[in-house]
Amino acid sequence: MRRQLRLLVVLCLSVFIVFSGMVSPALARVNPADAPEKGDSGGEDYYYVQLESPPVASYEGGIKGLEATQPEEGEKLNVQSAATRSYAEHLAEERQDYKEWMKKNAPKAKVVTEYQLTLNGLAVKADKATAKKLAEGPGVKKVVKSISYRPAMNTSHGIINDAPAWKAGYNGSGVKVAVIDTGIDPKHPFLTDPSLPVPEGYPKGDERFTSNKVIVARVYSPDVKGTPDDPTPEDLNGHGTHVAGTIAGVSGYVDPQGRAKSPLSGVAPKAYLGNYNVFPCEDCSAESIYIAQAVEDAVRDGMDVANMSLGGTAEPGFDLLAEVVNAASDAGMTMVIAAGNEGPGPQTVASPGTADEAITVAAVSNGHFFGFPITVNLDGEEKVLPAGTSDPGGQVTSRVEAPLAVVPDDDGKACSGIAGDLTGKIAVIHRGDCTFTEKALAAQQRGAVGMILINNSPGDPTAMLVEEIVTIPVVMVSMEDGQAILEAQNASAVFEPRDVEEFETDNDRLIADFSSRGPTVNMTLKPDVAAVGVNVYSSVPGGDLASFNGTSMATPHVTGAAALLKQAHPDWTPREIKAALMGTAKDPASDPLPLEVGAGIIDVGAALKPVAMAEPASLSFKEVPLNSAKGKGKGKGKDAEVALQVTLKNTTGSNQVYRIAADDSKNVQVSKKTLPVQRGKTAQFTVTPLTKGKNAGQDVQGYIVIQAKDGKSIRIPYYFRVQ
Repeated sequence: MRRQLRLLVVLCLSVFIVFSGMVSPALARVNPADAPEKGDSGGEDYYYVQLESPPVASYEGGIKGLEATQPEEGEKLNVQSAATRSYAEHLAEERQDYKEWMKKNAPKAKVVTEYQLTLNGLAVKADKATAKKLAEGPGVKKVVKSISYRPAMNTSHGIINDAPAWKAGYNGSGVKVAVIDTGIDPKHPFLTDPSLPVPEGYPKGDERFTSNKVIVARVYSPDVKGTPDDPTPEDLNGHGTHVAGTIAGVSGYVDPQGRAKSPLSGVAPKAYLGNYNVFPCEDCSAESIYIAQAVEDAVRDGMDVANMSLGGTAEPGFDLLAEVVNAASDAGMTMVIAAGNEGPGPQTVASPGTADEAITVAAVSNGHFFGFPITVNLDGEEKVLPAGTSDPGGQVTSRVEAPLAVVPDDDGKACSGIAGDLTGKIAVIHRGDCTFTEKALAAQQRGAVGMILINNSPGDPTAMLVEEIVTIPVVMVSMEDGQAILEAQNASAVFEPRDVEEFETDNDRLIADFSSRGPTVNMTLKPDVAAVGVNVYSSVPGGDLASFNGTSMATPHVTGAAALLKQAHPDWTPREIKAALMGTAKDPASDPLPLEVGAGIIDVGAALKPVAMAEPASLSFKEVPLNSAKGKGKGKGKDAEVALQVTLKNTTGSNQVYRIAADDSKNVQVSKKTLPVQRGKTAQFTVTPLTKGKNAGQDVQGYIVIQAKDGKSIRIPYYFRVQ
């Protein structure tokens, strides 16, 4: 039996970040120590064997008799074309040669699956000794071990400004969006639209889990196929259904519980959805080889956009899923991926959000949260504070009134237990470093009758996932309200059972403390953009709605935006959709820093009609030698010229002379201050990093602004580290 989903569960997965307790996001990068055991595998693991020839999506020609299969700009990969079929047969022959070699030289290895569209190679299950042998086979480029990944809205529309797209008639109609996640509940009312015609050739996959809106349902699981517990595309967790609702929930949906004050809608309410369930369980990880297969299937199924609210440990160099993501983009499918929830430290962006071609998404706060009020008495002054709730444990089931006791252990975080007696008191504990459950249990074991958790970043409190073993009531207050509690000499509080309600606030557009920051492990600039990822209210299986936090929740906002742009501009490539969203993004509530929010918070209305598009949409100079003149070293190799060329496309209806300026002329130098570009044409300029006066190890970041003659502009984020 699947676990009953409850309202306002912040996390439905026991992801790594839950165990850290620092935040409550729904995506996390997983450390190897936190990954679940593979079970009875006899010391075997999964490996990817990459062969030399490029996959179908990236083949540019060169083999006699085989035409190029990489799509032309603005086109999607045609999986049925004669050229594609011929080249695919060629790749199949290469893989067959390799499999014949395996039978003779590595007989213990078992082929799990094969790839040809976004990768060229095989996934193999083998022990470590056999895996080493695999690299000796014919045509092998590399052998890499598969890694484990984990799954990482009625007020958020104003923040991303999608209303202009709706008013212009764009609602995602006809656009197909792949949700590579924990599954989708196709019967949820928020995801039910009888008016949608099923496209020709659909549904695909397991039709028991499709509808006229969810037109694909597939499942990926390594070890239980062919058993009585054979997995299905059903969402046993809730994460994927929540993501799907944010992307394409029906317009004007009224919260049946009455908690949301205004109707809900997904960003692209008329878009079709594809369910690619790579986590067919209540709480599990997914191997990269299976996620890669899901991406390849999504390309084959004709999806236009893919949402990947998941993440795994990023390692420098070859990254299987990053390769897949880049090839899928070549195939014409826009890839939108969560940055991760390992912030606020630097270099915490998760894989596959490190992929160059992906739109990698950071999280900012919403303009509301769901909770209920508590009453506190601070030095004789009574105050009513809005508080985040707990579920399934830690709920307020009866009236509790008690004095407050500030816990000093572990800098107030109580992660190593609590020394003092809390009998008959409500513990006041700081958020961070361990789980909500661990903190609450520590207080409960010392006799506390309740717990107030103080948020560790500015903005609103959030709902919390607390295990049912916690029997005392647990609530969260904002950092500001928590400070008032800490400053009081005598304090008490009253908790009473109340209906959960929506609180509208002015704490929107704040960068979420948990949101992963750049640069990537490869020293490139990520994330690319930001969207709402805190207190996001959307669908969960069984007809309920819940509020979740995480870059997992920010990502589907951008995916929905990409679907709107694809409908408005069917000929736009994934790179152009990315350029439009990045170039027109707006500042968060704080000073924008590219390593935190990339280009900024998406503005869908502005992205519909950008005054220009830049290629690349961001500039990653990586590491630049210290004291090099205009970025030019005196030698070769790492000291060579590091200037980057930008191609600017005029997307207005008239000829332009663009003005180009860096936000700080001491950081970068642009080759041209003005750039004439005819309507619909392109022109180039270069940008050179400057290290004079800077220190080794210094991160340099900022924006280049491109302004059209009407005063409207786009901007390009840049980054480099001084060597």
